[in-house]
Amino acid sequence: MKILICGAGRITDELLKRISEHWEISIIDKSAEKLSPYANRFPSVVSLLCEDASSPVVLEKAEIKEQDCVLALTDDDRVNLAVVRFAREAEVKYILALVRDTDMLPEFRKLEIWTVPMSAHMARRIYQFLRDPSIEIFVLGEGDGELMELYVAKKDLPGFSDIVGYNGPDWRLVGVLRDKELLFPNRLDVIEEGDRLLILGKKDLYKEFGTRLKDGRAHFPRVYGQGMLLGVPDKAVIDLTELLNETFYWVQSAHIEKIKAIFEKPSDEIREVLSRWSEILPIEVSESEGKLKASLMAAADQGNIGLVLVPYTELSFWKAIFGSDLVDMAGNLPCPLLLCRHTDPYKRILVPFNGTPASEHALEIAVDLAGQIKADVSVIIVVEPSYIHGEQASSGEWEKRMLQQVRDLARRHETRFDEQVRHGNPVKEIVAAADEYQLMVVGRGEGETGLFSLDVTNMLLHRAPCSVLLVA
Repeated sequence: MKILICGAGRITDELLKRISEHWEISIIDKSAEKLSPYANRFPSVVSLLCEDASSPVVLEKAEIKEQDCVLALTDDDRVNLAVVRFAREAEVKYILALVRDTDMLPEFRKLEIWTVPMSAHMARRIYQFLRDPSIEIFVLGEGDGELMELYVAKKDLPGFSDIVGYNGPDWRLVGVLRDKELLFPNRLDVIEEGDRLLILGKKDLYKEFGTRLKDGRAHFPRVYGQGMLLGVPDKAVIDLTELLNETFYWVQSAHIEKIKAIFEKPSDEIREVLSRWSEILPIEVSESEGKLKASLMAAADQGNIGLVLVPYTELSFWKAIFGSDLVDMAGNLPCPLLLCRHTDPYKRILVPFNGTPASEHALEIAVDLAGQIKADVSVIIVVEPSYIHGEQASSGEWEKRMLQQVRDLARRHETRFDEQVRHGNPVKEIVAAADEYQLMVVGRGEGETGLFSLDVTNMLLHRAPCSVLLVA
């Protein structure tokens, strides 16, 4: 078999280590220094040309029409594109090119050749590691198929109870590595702890199996939906870079599958920044129709949104964008709302607590999130004057009841909370405490008064020094 390799380097070197000595290899590169190691090192190398591989004259000298395979492996996508065009014209049977700039992929694929999009493949592998190191995904073909290998821990067993014998249309269990032995499905009865599952299927397999992990339960914010909705006002009043940093912190930390970004004025700069992420995460960019608040609520109502993000702005502009009551907007969303103040990464999370179902729910979300991002959770209880709680319960009794409730929740979740008890004005005390935290999780139910009344929650959102996650 005759192979023409355009580009000498480490990839070529590793490739030649694997090629049989019975093959005939020709190499073209402009650098004599790069070519010199191949003169006597590999018996399969029969020809070295120190010339420009993008030149048709050089390719003709290398007898491109006689080659069974042409590999364009230079570090210049334009040279690689020229090489494969000439190879296609020469009717070479097998043609492959490295592509570093993903924007150039369409030009290569027009030629109907094999491509290796290096930056996209590497970014996808790294991103998958960030999402879940226990899963490894190998892209097949041109990205239409995937082979996934995932480790089964004891806590994951409930999520895989029905995988043996599954005959769905999108994936199949093709093998299990157990005790250094490869077992095929017809030799399996159940999945065991320590197994490594080999699953063949269509692209985006992680979407199917992500929710099977962690005891088979979806985690926040995926329990609400797989996507994220980002609302961005005129960039003149926000720091777009900081906002995107916090957005992608959530993507990496909470396994978000896609982003829908709604801008008041989506500029070319914004689209370019987001396009860099689109290689590894689907991002849809659109312009708001009318008020941004209405566009966000309409998009969230379409479903599969786990979290809505909006940046904090000065009060006057905030009212112009979202109306007078952001808490009211959050109450009408099908998922929680995050008010971004760019205090990521979240190492410490603060949860105001008053014993209501809404505050319990906020605490449970904080625990779930903290487990994913390795953060500490603190609970703050603000004891107000006795008349707030009525004559039947003194402030001291109410405080003891709240602490007992918090400790019961801690035992239920097999964790610990740092407990803070303060006396006085809820807004003042919580805002003061929040200065040492990066995220506050606030829960508010319908018709609540006192600590989580509409007015108090609004003031917390405005005055908090950190990002605030509102669970309504």
